[in-house]
Amino acid sequence: AGQREIGEQIAVDLAESHPMNRLLQGEVGSGKTLVALRAMLRVVDSGGQAALLAPTEVLAQQHHRSITALLGDLAGGGMLGGAAEATTVELLTGSMTKTQRTAPLSRLATGEAGIVIGTHALLEEHVQFFDLGLVVVDEQHRFGVEQRAALTDKAGSPPHVLVMTATPIPR
Repeated sequence: AGQREIGEQIAVDLAESHPMNRLLQGEVGSGKTLVALRAMLRVVDSGGQAALLAPTEVLAQQHHRSITALLGDLAGGGMLGGAAEATTVELLTGSMTKTQRTAPLSRLATGEAGIVIGTHALLEEHVQFFDLGLVVVDEQHRFGVEQRAALTDKAGSPPHVLVMTATPIPR
């Protein structure tokens, strides 16, 4: 019920004429990533792109695997057998070689890729988006204000921002 409620609130925020700036807080395993994915898909369906910034390569790879699995054929944009309404889900991390980065960077710049999941590598100067509409920051406490701004500044106009954090456990 909580996922549906916040999903509806985010949908309303995304439809506003000004950019959303929302904090999504919940326990580990409560479905924050699923709520964020639904928001990313709304932006992609509207013709924009979404970026999910994760603090570690392990977490970025985990998000990429789970989001690709959740989307199934809808994550196969431009691929033979992919659904007509599918988008491309890219992974961009610091350990990728220049050769491994070339194709994903091209698909981001042309708008072919609707969703990118990555680490601090997304903040690098040469990373360009066609139309960045939503920035999702996972474990937002692990990033500084300047790092989050470096990603949002890559958008032509201020994008929607959704930052996620786990509920702190009192000690």
